[in-house]
Amino acid sequence: MTYYIVNAGMTAAAVLFSVGYALRKRNNRAHRIVMSAAVATTLLAALALVFAVHFLFGGDRTLAGFIPVAPDWVVLAHRITASVAFLLMLVMAWSGATRRRGLHVALHAWFLALFMVVYISGLLIFTNTP
Repeated sequence: MTYYIVNAGMTAAAVLFSVGYALRKRNNRAHRIVMSAAVATTLLAALALVFAVHFLFGGDRTLAGFIPVAPDWVVLAHRITASVAFLLMLVMAWSGATRRRGLHVALHAWFLALFMVVYISGLLIFTNTP
């Protein structure tokens, strides 16, 4: 069940980040609202993942429903990239909220690319069925 919750959350976040990015030059208020919703959705999906794997299933991702179909090094690369994207998302949210436009604009392409790589690789690397 957690697998589907996390995938639904990440899919919603990917859609929201894409829509928010498209709105950035047309409607800054809508951009901020949609991007804030995307960040909140990502945070909730990440919390669901961490809570399920580490607290409900003692660190066993397979028991939590995240069965890898790729070698361990690919899973590790995915986790490292996800961690970097997550931290970059927080910096992007902070720089947007505090109106540090130069930093925000400089990082947005990197963040969106990393987020989409993490999203797509997560769909390809993990399954819910053995």
